[in-house]
Amino acid sequence: MIDAAPYIGYAAAILGTVCWVPQLVRTLGTRMVRDISLWTTILLFVTMSLWFCYGLLLNAWPIIIANLLSGSAVALLLFAKIAWGKP
Repeated sequence: MIDAAPYIGYAAAILGTVCWVPQLVRTLGTRMVRDISLWTTILLFVTMSLWFCYGLLLNAWPIIIANLLSGSAVALLLFAKIAWGKP
């Protein structure tokens, strides 16, 4: 029998990362960040960072890859929100 767990993990990693691409492309293209919640983005970045660390501790590559890539996308959104948002 094939162990499906790694395949499910990698599929989740790919989909979880790809889901941020449309928002990131739109935000970087328009520089419109008014409707992006600063606190939600901060909390999401912290959550993904913790999941990344958890993946490192377990040596779980799907968790590591998913949260490294998704966390990078969210970090860019956070940077855009801070840089282009109204003071």
